[in-house]
Amino acid sequence: MFVNGIRLHYVDENPSGKEALILFHGWPDLWLGWREQIDFLANLGYRVIVPSLRGFGESDAPNDPAQYGFKTVSRDIAELLDHLSLPTVTVLGHDWGGFLAWRFTQFYPDRVRAVASFCSPHLPTSKEYLSLEQIVERFPNFKYQLYFANDPEAEKDFGENVDVYFKRLFQNREDKKLDKRAGLLDPITGKLAEGREVPTRSDAAPQKVIDYYIQQYQTTGVRGGFNWYKQTRRNWEECKDLDPIIRKSALMITAEKDPALPPSMADHMHNFVPDLDIHLVAGAGHFVLTDAPDECNAHLKTWLAKVTPL
Repeated sequence: MFVNGIRLHYVDENPSGKEALILFHGWPDLWLGWREQIDFLANLGYRVIVPSLRGFGESDAPNDPAQYGFKTVSRDIAELLDHLSLPTVTVLGHDWGGFLAWRFTQFYPDRVRAVASFCSPHLPTSKEYLSLEQIVERFPNFKYQLYFANDPEAEKDFGENVDVYFKRLFQNREDKKLDKRAGLLDPITGKLAEGREVPTRSDAAPQKVIDYYIQQYQTTGVRGGFNWYKQTRRNWEECKDLDPIIRKSALMITAEKDPALPPSMADHMHNFVPDLDIHLVAGAGHFVLTDAPDECNAHLKTWLAKVTPL
């Protein structure tokens, strides 16, 4: 369907469900990143809506970075809800989708019943502008974002080696532990995928899932996803006057082994999210939704029964 000037793909599971949930993925994920939750939540009785966010997968991916700020993407979602005749939803997000979940709640508080995020804490917009370089000084775990946002080689690196990247992403977990050059960027070359070893086993996901990711990125390209990383000033300008307090029931799930969004980033969330449930998933990495699906789903089931009962 078309919303806010683009074609937006979405999955709508159990459309007759009494209460609606909308799930936002992150980078380099697609709607399929929620594959362990969609049927689970639908079988509980919820309507489960999972868009491919602007720039990803089967949705349009404008080249212009100016079209990727949180305000624009939030409007995509608001117009999708209008199309579906849904005045309110409960919002769930992971990675960029988690940050979007918080910002959508700030931009459209009347449309949100409750909000949950996996790995991505609510970070109120600073009063003074901080460049991405300054943000990385405070949060060195975000250093990889400088490559995505500023290095023209990043798009070529990923775009010409999509298959290598996703075979590494879905590498056998035991093999990954033994890989001395594991990590998002190669510790020696600084590259995302170019020149990196292709693992002998990529069985952390079904082959059809891996094939879908590769096909989607080879078709849509990688620029749209990288454009999300080029929004530092735009997001500050558009979000700095929003109410910093999340005045909704909220759930925060952190992952013990997440190098990109370590649990410590959520230490002070209660100051800005008064009605907050927070849980740590021990041993899980950044892709906690698929690393520990049973534990994530159990937390969701308990929390949803409280904030969005059927």
